[in-house]
This record gives sequence, structure tokens and C-alpha cells, in this order.
Amino acid sequence: MDREAAVIRAEMSETRAALDRKIARLEARAHAFSARKYAASHLPPYFVDRLIGGLLLLTGGGMAWRNWRTRRDRRRVIRATIQASRRW
Repeated sequence: MDREAAVIRAEMSETRAALDRKIARLEARAHAFSARKYAASHLPPYFVDRLIGGLLLLTGGGMAWRNWRTRRDRRRVIRATIQASRRW
């Protein structure tokens, strides 16, 4: 009986140690994948390249914003036209 309990305790301690090692490895990987480190690994290394990328991002965002506003205005005109045609 004591021998079985000792074996079970030994297996539990081994399992606990294995889980602790896995948790430590996962925490290390999670730290390696932090947002700052991910961005640093994917950003261009030179300032000029970052500047050009930022300008392109702002230009594309401005174009998308203008297109979205134009569509919204078009929808408003279409709705007004439909409502005006229903009145006749």
C-alpha cells in the first residue's frame, strides 16, 4: 500500500514538473510574440522605408475615407430621389 502511494506521488511530481516546464516555455514564447517585438521584426530596418510606408498608409487611408464619404453621399441622393419619385 505504501509502495503504491509512493509511486503515485512520484508520478504526480513528474507530471507537475513537466507541466511547469511546458508553462515556462509557453510564457517565453508569449513574451517573444509581444506586439512590440512582432512589429520590430516586421518593420523595415531603415527610417526612409518606414517614412515611405507611413506616407503610403496615410494616402491610402485618405483615399478610402473620401470614397466612403462619396458612397454615403450617393446613397443619400438616391434615397432622396426615390422618396421624391414616390410623392408623385
